[in-house]
Amino acid sequence: MNLVSPLPPGRPRAARPPRAAINDRLLSACDGPEGSTPLHEEVRQNLEHLWQYGGNRDGKTPGRRPDWILIRSPFLMQQPDTGHDPVLPRLVPARGLPLRLELFMLFDAQCRYGPEDRVRIGRTFEDVEEANQPIKSWQKVVLSDTSSNHREAAALRGRQIKEALRVLYKQHLVDIGQDKRRPGRRDLNRITLLSEASTPVNQPKYTVPTAGLYVSRHFFTSLWVFALTNTEIATFLALSARRASFPNAHKASGVFVVQKHRGQFGLKDNTWRSARDLHTYGLVDRVNDPHRDTGNGRISEFGARWNNREVMPTRFTIVDGVLEQPALPTIDRVLNNPTPEDQFRQWFD
Repeated sequence: MNLVSPLPPGRPRAARPPRAAINDRLLSACDGPEGSTPLHEEVRQNLEHLWQYGGNRDGKTPGRRPDWILIRSPFLMQQPDTGHDPVLPRLVPARGLPLRLELFMLFDAQCRYGPEDRVRIGRTFEDVEEANQPIKSWQKVVLSDTSSNHREAAALRGRQIKEALRVLYKQHLVDIGQDKRRPGRRDLNRITLLSEASTPVNQPKYTVPTAGLYVSRHFFTSLWVFALTNTEIATFLALSARRASFPNAHKASGVFVVQKHRGQFGLKDNTWRSARDLHTYGLVDRVNDPHRDTGNGRISEFGARWNNREVMPTRFTIVDGVLEQPALPTIDRVLNNPTPEDQFRQWFD
Protein backbone atom coordinates (compact mmCIF):
# COMPACT_ATOMS: atom_id res chain seq x y z
CA MET A 1 0.00 0.00 0.00
CA ASN A 2 1.30 3.41 -0.93
CA LEU A 3 1.11 5.59 2.18
CA VAL A 4 2.65 8.64 0.55
CA SER A 5 0.13 11.43 0.17
CA PRO A 6 -0.23 12.82 -3.35
CA LEU A 7 1.17 16.28 -4.02
CA PRO A 8 -1.46 19.03 -3.83
CA PRO A 9 -2.46 20.54 -7.17
CA GLY A 10 -0.76 23.68 -8.38
CA ARG A 11 2.80 24.82 -8.53
CA PRO A 12 5.08 23.17 -5.92
CA ARG A 13 6.63 25.48 -3.38
CA ALA A 14 10.33 26.10 -3.95
CA ALA A 15 12.63 24.88 -1.21
CA ARG A 16 14.12 27.63 0.93
CA PRO A 17 17.89 27.94 0.58
CA PRO A 18 19.99 27.11 3.66
CA ARG A 19 20.69 30.08 5.92
CA ALA A 20 24.42 30.00 5.12
CA ALA A 21 23.69 30.11 1.38
CA ILE A 22 21.58 33.26 1.80
CA ASN A 23 24.44 34.94 3.62
CA ASP A 24 27.00 33.75 1.06
CA ARG A 25 25.07 35.31 -1.82
CA LEU A 26 24.88 38.65 -0.03
CA LEU A 27 28.61 38.48 0.71
CA SER A 28 29.45 37.81 -2.93
CA ALA A 29 27.05 40.38 -4.48
CA CYS A 30 28.96 42.86 -6.63
CA ASP A 31 28.18 45.49 -9.27
CA GLY A 32 31.57 45.23 -10.95
CA PRO A 33 33.82 42.57 -12.44
CA GLU A 34 35.78 40.14 -10.34
CA GLY A 35 38.04 42.00 -7.93
CA SER A 36 35.69 44.97 -7.53
CA THR A 37 34.53 46.18 -4.12
CA PRO A 38 31.80 43.83 -2.81
CA LEU A 39 28.41 45.46 -2.74
CA HIS A 40 27.98 44.94 0.99
CA GLU A 41 31.11 47.01 1.68
CA GLU A 42 29.95 49.78 -0.65
CA VAL A 43 26.48 49.90 0.90
CA ARG A 44 27.93 49.85 4.42
CA GLN A 45 30.19 52.82 3.59
CA ASN A 46 27.26 54.73 2.08
CA LEU A 47 25.00 54.12 5.09
CA GLU A 48 27.77 55.12 7.48
CA HIS A 49 28.26 58.29 5.41
CA LEU A 50 24.51 58.92 5.51
CA TRP A 51 24.56 58.63 9.29
CA GLN A 52 27.68 60.80 9.62
CA TYR A 53 26.60 63.65 7.34
CA GLY A 54 22.86 63.26 6.86
CA GLY A 55 22.99 63.92 3.13
CA ASN A 56 24.66 67.34 3.51
CA ARG A 57 25.91 68.43 0.12
CA ASP A 58 29.49 69.19 1.17
CA GLY A 59 29.96 65.79 2.79
CA LYS A 60 31.76 67.48 5.69
CA THR A 61 29.08 69.11 7.83
CA PRO A 62 27.99 66.67 10.56
CA GLY A 63 24.47 65.37 10.26
CA ARG A 64 21.98 64.57 13.01
CA ARG A 65 23.73 61.30 13.90
CA PRO A 66 20.95 59.63 15.91
CA ASP A 67 22.16 56.84 18.18
CA TRP A 68 18.71 55.26 18.12
CA ILE A 69 16.18 54.94 15.33
CA LEU A 70 12.62 55.25 16.64
CA ILE A 71 9.70 53.25 15.23
CA ARG A 72 6.09 53.93 16.15
CA SER A 73 4.51 51.04 18.05
CA PRO A 74 1.42 50.67 15.80
CA PHE A 75 3.74 49.48 13.02
CA LEU A 76 4.08 46.12 14.80
CA MET A 77 1.59 46.04 17.67
CA GLN A 78 -2.19 45.90 17.75
CA GLN A 79 -3.50 49.10 19.33
CA PRO A 80 -6.47 49.19 21.73
CA ASP A 81 -9.82 50.27 20.31
CA THR A 82 -8.74 50.04 16.67
CA GLY A 83 -9.98 47.72 14.00
CA HIS A 84 -6.73 47.71 12.06
CA ASP A 85 -4.01 45.10 12.38
CA PRO A 86 -0.34 46.17 12.43
CA VAL A 87 1.53 46.21 9.12
CA LEU A 88 4.60 44.20 10.15
CA PRO A 89 2.90 40.76 10.05
CA ARG A 90 1.83 41.49 6.46
CA LEU A 91 5.38 42.41 5.42
CA VAL A 92 7.04 39.35 6.96
CA PRO A 93 5.81 36.87 4.30
CA ALA A 94 6.43 39.33 1.45
CA ARG A 95 9.34 38.16 -0.69
CA GLY A 96 12.22 40.46 -1.49
CA LEU A 97 12.88 43.89 -0.06
CA PRO A 98 9.63 45.47 1.24
CA LEU A 99 10.34 45.11 4.98
CA ARG A 100 14.01 46.05 4.65
CA LEU A 101 13.23 49.01 2.41
CA GLU A 102 10.61 50.33 4.84
CA LEU A 103 13.04 50.18 7.73
CA PHE A 104 15.81 51.73 5.65
CA MET A 105 13.57 54.70 4.79
CA LEU A 106 12.88 55.29 8.48
CA PHE A 107 16.63 55.28 9.14
CA ASP A 108 17.21 57.56 6.14
CA ALA A 109 14.58 60.05 7.30
CA GLN A 110 15.92 60.23 10.87
CA CYS A 111 19.49 60.76 9.68
CA ARG A 112 18.42 63.69 7.51
CA TYR A 113 15.44 65.30 9.26
CA GLY A 114 14.17 66.30 12.69
CA PRO A 115 10.67 65.94 14.20
CA GLU A 116 9.43 69.25 12.79
CA ASP A 117 11.00 68.91 9.33
CA ARG A 118 9.32 68.02 6.07
CA VAL A 119 10.69 64.63 5.02
CA ARG A 120 11.70 64.19 1.38
CA ILE A 121 13.19 61.01 -0.07
CA GLY A 122 14.84 62.45 -3.18
CA ARG A 123 16.49 59.26 -4.45
CA THR A 124 16.71 58.30 -8.10
CA PHE A 125 16.89 55.03 -10.00
CA GLU A 126 18.87 56.43 -12.89
CA ASP A 127 22.54 55.60 -13.30
CA VAL A 128 23.95 59.07 -12.64
CA GLU A 129 27.40 60.29 -11.69
CA GLU A 130 27.63 59.55 -7.98
CA ALA A 131 30.81 61.37 -6.95
CA ASN A 132 29.18 64.69 -6.01
CA GLN A 133 25.70 63.45 -5.27
CA PRO A 134 24.71 64.13 -1.62
CA ILE A 135 21.82 61.66 -1.93
CA LYS A 136 22.94 58.34 -3.37
CA SER A 137 20.70 56.42 -5.77
CA TRP A 138 18.61 53.53 -4.50
CA GLN A 139 21.02 50.93 -5.85
CA LYS A 140 23.88 52.36 -3.78
CA VAL A 141 22.12 52.11 -0.40
CA VAL A 142 20.27 48.80 -0.72
CA LEU A 143 21.84 45.35 -0.46
CA SER A 144 20.10 42.38 -2.08
CA ASP A 145 20.85 39.08 -3.73
CA THR A 146 20.70 39.55 -7.49
CA SER A 147 22.44 36.27 -8.44
CA SER A 148 23.24 37.60 -11.89
CA ASN A 149 26.06 38.83 -14.08
CA HIS A 150 27.53 42.05 -12.70
CA ARG A 151 26.44 43.90 -15.84
CA GLU A 152 22.83 43.19 -14.90
CA ALA A 153 23.08 43.29 -11.12
CA ALA A 154 22.29 46.98 -10.55
CA ALA A 155 19.35 46.90 -12.98
CA LEU A 156 17.93 43.80 -11.33
CA ARG A 157 18.29 45.34 -7.89
CA GLY A 158 16.52 48.43 -9.23
CA ARG A 159 13.60 46.23 -10.28
CA GLN A 160 13.56 44.60 -6.85
CA ILE A 161 13.41 48.03 -5.20
CA LYS A 162 10.60 49.16 -7.50
CA GLU A 163 8.59 46.04 -6.74
CA ALA A 164 9.17 46.59 -3.00
CA LEU A 165 7.92 50.18 -3.31
CA ARG A 166 4.77 48.92 -5.02
CA VAL A 167 4.18 46.55 -2.10
CA LEU A 168 4.68 49.40 0.38
CA TYR A 169 2.26 51.52 -1.67
CA LYS A 170 -0.40 48.82 -1.34
CA GLN A 171 0.26 48.70 2.42
CA HIS A 172 -0.20 52.51 2.70
CA LEU A 173 3.40 53.12 3.77
CA VAL A 174 4.38 55.27 0.80
CA ASP A 175 2.49 57.38 -1.68
CA ILE A 176 3.58 57.22 -5.32
CA GLY A 177 2.60 60.22 -7.43
CA GLN A 178 0.91 60.05 -10.80
CA ASP A 179 3.11 59.90 -13.88
CA LYS A 180 2.45 63.17 -15.69
CA ARG A 181 3.53 61.72 -19.04
CA ARG A 182 1.59 58.47 -18.78
CA PRO A 183 -1.97 58.82 -17.44
CA GLY A 184 -3.00 56.05 -15.08
CA ARG A 185 0.60 55.11 -14.24
CA ARG A 186 2.64 55.85 -11.12
CA ASP A 187 5.97 57.69 -11.16
CA LEU A 188 8.44 55.88 -8.90
CA ASN A 189 10.58 59.01 -8.75
CA ARG A 190 7.72 60.81 -6.95
CA ILE A 191 7.62 58.92 -3.66
CA THR A 192 6.31 60.33 -0.39
CA LEU A 193 7.04 58.46 2.81
CA LEU A 194 3.91 57.93 4.92
CA SER A 195 3.72 57.20 8.64
CA GLU A 196 4.64 53.65 9.60
CA ALA A 197 1.42 53.73 11.67
CA SER A 198 -0.74 54.36 8.58
CA THR A 199 -4.00 52.46 8.06
CA PRO A 200 -6.31 52.11 5.05
CA VAL A 201 -8.33 54.98 6.56
CA ASN A 202 -5.65 57.26 7.99
CA GLN A 203 -2.44 57.84 5.98
CA PRO A 204 -0.55 60.89 7.30
CA LYS A 205 2.80 61.89 5.87
CA TYR A 206 5.79 60.62 7.80
CA THR A 207 7.24 62.74 10.57
CA VAL A 208 10.19 61.76 12.73
CA PRO A 209 8.77 60.37 16.01
CA THR A 210 9.86 61.41 19.47
CA ALA A 211 8.83 58.13 21.12
CA GLY A 212 8.39 54.48 20.27
CA LEU A 213 10.49 51.36 20.23
CA TYR A 214 14.15 52.05 19.57
CA VAL A 215 16.80 50.25 17.53
CA SER A 216 20.51 51.00 17.53
CA ARG A 217 21.73 52.89 14.48
CA HIS A 218 24.26 50.04 14.05
CA PHE A 219 21.36 47.79 13.08
CA PHE A 220 21.51 49.76 9.82
CA THR A 221 25.12 50.90 9.41
CA SER A 222 26.43 47.37 10.12
CA LEU A 223 23.85 46.02 7.60
CA TRP A 224 21.89 43.77 9.96
CA VAL A 225 18.78 45.21 8.32
CA PHE A 226 19.80 43.48 5.09
CA ALA A 227 21.57 40.43 6.53
CA LEU A 228 18.73 39.14 8.72
CA THR A 229 15.74 37.32 7.31
CA ASN A 230 12.23 38.76 7.57
CA THR A 231 11.33 36.51 10.50
CA GLU A 232 14.56 37.37 12.32
CA ILE A 233 13.92 41.10 11.80
CA ALA A 234 10.32 40.80 13.00
CA THR A 235 11.33 38.93 16.16
CA PHE A 236 14.09 41.45 16.87
CA LEU A 237 11.62 44.34 16.52
CA ALA A 238 9.09 42.59 18.77
CA LEU A 239 11.71 42.11 21.49
CA SER A 240 12.72 45.75 21.01
CA ALA A 241 9.10 46.76 21.59
CA ARG A 242 9.02 44.74 24.79
CA ARG A 243 12.25 46.43 25.89
CA ALA A 244 10.77 49.87 25.20
CA SER A 245 7.70 48.99 27.28
CA PHE A 246 9.66 47.45 30.17
CA PRO A 247 13.16 49.00 30.17
CA ASN A 248 13.88 48.24 33.83
CA ALA A 249 12.87 44.61 33.52
CA HIS A 250 14.95 44.28 30.36
CA LYS A 251 17.98 45.63 32.15
CA ALA A 252 17.48 43.56 35.29
CA SER A 253 16.45 40.13 34.01
CA GLY A 254 15.24 40.37 30.42
CA VAL A 255 11.81 40.55 28.82
CA PHE A 256 9.56 37.68 27.81
CA VAL A 257 6.77 37.16 25.30
CA VAL A 258 4.07 34.70 26.35
CA GLN A 259 0.99 33.74 24.35
CA LYS A 260 -1.16 36.70 25.37
CA HIS A 261 1.59 39.09 24.29
CA ARG A 262 2.11 37.30 20.98
CA GLY A 263 -1.45 38.13 19.99
CA GLN A 264 -0.58 41.82 20.07
CA PHE A 265 2.09 41.33 17.41
CA GLY A 266 0.15 38.97 15.15
CA LEU A 267 3.29 36.99 14.26
CA LYS A 268 3.18 33.27 13.54
CA ASP A 269 4.95 30.66 15.64
CA ASN A 270 7.64 30.04 13.00
CA THR A 271 8.53 33.74 13.25
CA TRP A 272 8.99 33.58 17.02
CA ARG A 273 11.29 30.58 16.60
CA SER A 274 13.75 32.99 14.97
CA ALA A 275 14.66 34.13 18.49
CA ARG A 276 16.90 31.05 18.53
CA ASP A 277 18.79 32.39 15.50
CA LEU A 278 19.15 35.83 17.09
CA HIS A 279 20.63 34.12 20.13
CA THR A 280 22.99 32.08 17.94
CA TYR A 281 24.31 35.28 16.31
CA GLY A 282 24.75 36.87 19.74
CA LEU A 283 22.19 39.61 19.16
CA VAL A 284 20.18 38.52 22.19
CA ASP A 285 20.99 36.74 25.41
CA ARG A 286 18.38 34.43 26.82
CA VAL A 287 17.70 32.80 30.16
CA ASN A 288 15.62 29.62 30.12
CA ASP A 289 13.70 28.08 32.98
CA PRO A 290 16.39 26.31 35.03
CA HIS A 291 14.20 23.19 35.13
CA ARG A 292 14.03 22.93 31.33
CA ASP A 293 15.87 19.97 29.82
CA THR A 294 18.29 21.44 27.28
CA GLY A 295 18.17 18.19 25.31
CA ASN A 296 14.41 17.91 24.66
CA GLY A 297 13.13 21.34 25.76
CA ARG A 298 10.72 19.90 28.34
CA ILE A 299 10.21 21.38 31.81
CA SER A 300 10.41 18.79 34.56
CA GLU A 301 7.33 18.41 36.78
CA PHE A 302 5.59 20.99 34.62
CA GLY A 303 2.04 20.47 35.98
CA ALA A 304 2.95 20.83 39.63
CA ARG A 305 5.30 23.71 39.03
CA TRP A 306 2.72 25.47 36.82
CA ASN A 307 0.10 25.21 39.56
CA ASN A 308 2.59 26.71 41.99
CA ARG A 309 3.41 29.48 39.48
CA GLU A 310 7.02 28.37 39.37
CA VAL A 311 7.37 28.03 35.60
CA MET A 312 9.58 30.81 34.24
CA PRO A 313 9.21 31.92 30.61
CA THR A 314 12.31 32.40 28.52
CA ARG A 315 13.65 35.91 29.04
CA PHE A 316 15.58 37.84 26.42
CA THR A 317 18.04 40.71 26.63
CA ILE A 318 19.08 42.59 23.48
CA VAL A 319 22.88 42.89 23.17
CA ASP A 320 23.30 46.21 21.39
CA GLY A 321 27.09 45.94 21.31
CA VAL A 322 26.99 42.99 18.91
CA LEU A 323 25.13 45.16 16.39
CA GLU A 324 28.35 47.14 15.97
CA GLN A 325 29.96 44.10 14.34
CA PRO A 326 29.57 43.82 10.54
CA ALA A 327 26.53 41.62 10.02
CA LEU A 328 27.46 39.43 7.07
CA PRO A 329 30.97 38.44 8.26
CA THR A 330 29.57 37.81 11.75
CA ILE A 331 26.85 35.46 10.49
CA ASP A 332 29.39 33.78 8.19
CA ARG A 333 31.70 33.15 11.15
CA VAL A 334 28.94 31.81 13.36
CA LEU A 335 27.62 29.42 10.71
CA ASN A 336 30.88 28.29 9.10
CA ASN A 337 33.79 28.93 11.49
CA PRO A 338 32.32 29.32 14.97
CA THR A 339 34.49 30.41 17.86
CA PRO A 340 34.26 28.51 21.17
CA GLU A 341 31.78 31.14 22.36
CA ASP A 342 29.72 30.67 19.19
CA GLN A 343 29.78 26.91 19.71
CA PHE A 344 28.62 27.31 23.28
CA ARG A 345 25.65 29.39 22.13
CA GLN A 346 24.77 26.81 19.49
CA TRP A 347 25.02 24.03 22.05
CA PHE A 348 22.82 26.02 24.42
CA ASP A 349 20.16 26.22 21.69
